Amino acid sequence: MLVLGIDSTTLACGVSVVNTDRVLAEYMLQVKKTHSERLLPLLYSLLRDAALSPSDLGGVAVASGPGSFTGLRIGMATARALGQALDIPLAGVSTLEVLASQVRYFPGFLCPLLDARRCQVYNAVFRPGEKPLRLKPDRVLPLADVLAEFDRKEQVLFLGDGAVVNRETIISAMGESACFLPPEGEFNRAATVARLGLAEFSAGRGKSYLELLPRYIRRSEAEVKFLARCQGGGDLSGYDH
Repeated sequence: MLVLGIDSTTLACGVSVVNTDRVLAEYMLQVKKTHSERLLPLLYSLLRDAALSPSDLGGVAVASGPGSFTGLRIGMATARALGQALDIPLAGVSTLEVLASQVRYFPGFLCPLLDARRCQVYNAVFRPGEKPLRLKPDRVLPLADVLAEFDRKEQVLFLGDGAVVNRETIISAMGESACFLPPEGEFNRAATVARLGLAEFSAGRGKSYLELLPRYIRRSEAEVKFLARCQGGGDLSGYDH
C-alpha cells in the first residue's frame, strides 16, 4: 500500500510517499512562501519524479495539528480533497507525535515543542520507543509550566521549532539536563507522517474525507475576539463570519 504523507503545520512544508518497506520519495521546503503556493507543486513534483500517479495511492496521512492555523487548514483541505477525489482513506496524526516518533533511542523524556506565540507553546511529553509512550496529551501552555514538570535528574530532549526559538530559556532552566537535536533533526518529516498513517490504515482506522478534522487545541485569534465581543455585548452586525 502506498501512502502519501503531508505536513504543513509549521514553517516547513513536506510531502512523502512510503510503503511498508521503505520511503519511496520525500520533499521538504522551508522557504518564505505560503503553503498554498508550494504544497501542490511539491506534491506534483514528488509523484512525477517517483513515476507515480494519484491513482497509485492507497491512502493519505496528514499532520492534523496542533500548529499554524493557516498551514494546518491548507494541509487538511488538500488531504480531504484527495480523499474525496480518489475515494481513498485518510488519517490525521498529531504533529507532536510525529516529532516524538522520529527519535526512537534516547534515555530520558521526549518533549516536542511548537511555537504557539502569545508566550505559549504546543506541547506533549513522551517516552521514546518503537511507538512513543505518551505521558501528556497535546496541549497549549506557557513554556515555564512545561519546564516546571521536569527536574534535573533525567535528561529531556526538546524537539521542534519551539525548542529552537526558546533554546536559551530552556538551557537556563534545565541546565545540562536539556538536550537538543542538530538543525536537520528539528523538523517534522512527511515520511514519518505517512508511516504513522500507514499504521492507522493497517489497523482499520482510516477515515473518510467527511470525518477527518483538524486538532487546533486552542481557539484562533479571530474566535477569541468574536467571543469577547459577544460577552461584552458589542455590535456584531459588521463581523465577517
